[in-house]
Amino acid sequence: MKIRYERPVCHAAFWSFRLGLFTFALFAISAGLHRFGVMETEIFAVLFSICTGIALLAFGLASYGILRLWMVGAEGGRASAKGSFFALLVLIPAGIGAYRAYALPPLYDISTNTADVPVFLEPIAHGPDWTPDIEILKSAPYEGQLDAYPHVTGRRYEGALDRVLAAVRLVAENRGVIISATRLPEPAEPEKPETGSSIVEISPQAPSEFGLNSELSDDDAPSPAEPMILNQVQIILQGEARTPFYGFASDVSIRLSEEAETTFVDMRSVSRFGPHDLGTNARIIDGFLRALDTELVGISVR
Repeated sequence: MKIRYERPVCHAAFWSFRLGLFTFALFAISAGLHRFGVMETEIFAVLFSICTGIALLAFGLASYGILRLWMVGAEGGRASAKGSFFALLVLIPAGIGAYRAYALPPLYDISTNTADVPVFLEPIAHGPDWTPDIEILKSAPYEGQLDAYPHVTGRRYEGALDRVLAAVRLVAENRGVIISATRLPEPAEPEKPETGSSIVEISPQAPSEFGLNSELSDDDAPSPAEPMILNQVQIILQGEARTPFYGFASDVSIRLSEEAETTFVDMRSVSRFGPHDLGTNARIIDGFLRALDTELVGISVR
């Protein structure tokens, strides 16, 4: 007589596969909609939190199914493996985000110059209101930036302002930074004489009609003109940058300052969502300036 062994069935393993597949599909769809601007960031943040919780549950059920397979040979080993795989596809991005939130300072505003921060030409918005306020951001908005992002610094180029501006626009186009506003230096207007005043030209060959001698001694000669202090010529560009995978938006300000025969480039990037950018703004600035160094290779003096 042939003996047939009946294997117990682990229902938790099959539920892990169902939940894992569901949470991965929800995460992929919501991330795609947010990347292309169809879904708002607040909704995506809520859905991503829900996906993380479901993925944790699916991974726990899969672990229990593998344990039952090892102990009593219960059915559901393949379902547990599939469920843990789909759950990890959601838990790995969540784990990376949690690690960055723990390791990096809680900043959402990054600037290459924290003493003289580049300004924005148009108002920017940061939210939402239901995120917790962090007191350190109010007292010291750039506290810890230098230690966490020492490579986020401005660039100096031995080139004319117009040449660097053309390179900045090209890099912005290549990296998907949409420039929305630009402030160019206004041309200086020549001084006009006051209304009602007359200009009299005195000939050096003839005596003056006003009783002045035409010949002036060395003592009476006018002193050399005092050196004029010119204002620093600056160009400011404001734009929008998005992360390549999730599409989180940040407002970017790029400032070009003409200093002697060089041009100095500063940048600032501010996230539109949340009290922590998870290092996004530093990567935006560093990637942009590295691409600008490549575009202006040979004239960068940093």
